Amino acid sequence: MRQPGTILILTFTALTCLGQGKLISTIPLSGKVHFASVDRPGDLYIIMEDGLVRKFDLNGKEIASKKFVSPPTLFDPRDGTLSFAYFRDHQRLEYLSPDMSSSTEKQLPPEFTVYPWQVCPARNELWILDSADLSLKQTAGRATTVGYEAKWQGKPARPSSITFMREYLNFLFILDVDNGIHVFNNLGRHIRQIDQPGLKYFNFLGEELYYMQGQSVQLMDLYTGELRQLAIPKPCTFALLTDQRMILVSDGKVEFFEFVP
Repeated sequence: MRQPGTILILTFTALTCLGQGKLISTIPLSGKVHFASVDRPGDLYIIMEDGLVRKFDLNGKEIASKKFVSPPTLFDPRDGTLSFAYFRDHQRLEYLSPDMSSSTEKQLPPEFTVYPWQVCPARNELWILDSADLSLKQTAGRATTVGYEAKWQGKPARPSSITFMREYLNFLFILDVDNGIHVFNNLGRHIRQIDQPGLKYFNFLGEELYYMQGQSVQLMDLYTGELRQLAIPKPCTFALLTDQRMILVSDGKVEFFEFVP
């Protein structure tokens, strides 16, 4: 893998089309889907509006579940060893075991921020977005203190429009429904704006960032800026990719397709 210091040239250079393979399995869902994501090994996580989290393997077999009182403000499955959940109302962090049978809960220390809007994991630390002054903070000492703070840069953003953030390849990606995706380096300095307002989510496949736009998934190489497009065979709420599957998630069902990146 290339070193992250060369990341995010992001000048669009090409457009190619990809296709999906045959349908592997279909899993019915009862209720409304709040969020969906995949971890790095390729397992799927479905978070329902009632707080139920369900985990599936690449063939659609349910392998774990956990019921929260309410859906997390932010959920990051990470590499599959310890999933992360943040609950804004109670300023609670929770780290879940792979089978979700056990978890470790922590309170976010009130002295860290005035009003933490979003919190996501950063290796052994945390990234915190403080809505009081729209600043970014990263913890230090295994989340025992605030290591440094950076004021918001780039396009102005409303805290209420910031719905998700995630660290990847040592960079921080923040989803702003009004403007698109803001990209920051590991010191909280703004690097790039991906102008795609209205996005519901983003995710990563190797060295590519991807998001759903209309009836397709756009995949952007984080180093070269090359853009590829994957057609989605039918309407869905989330279209997720792994190195073996394309997964379509809607309120009524999940469909697993063969996929070659």
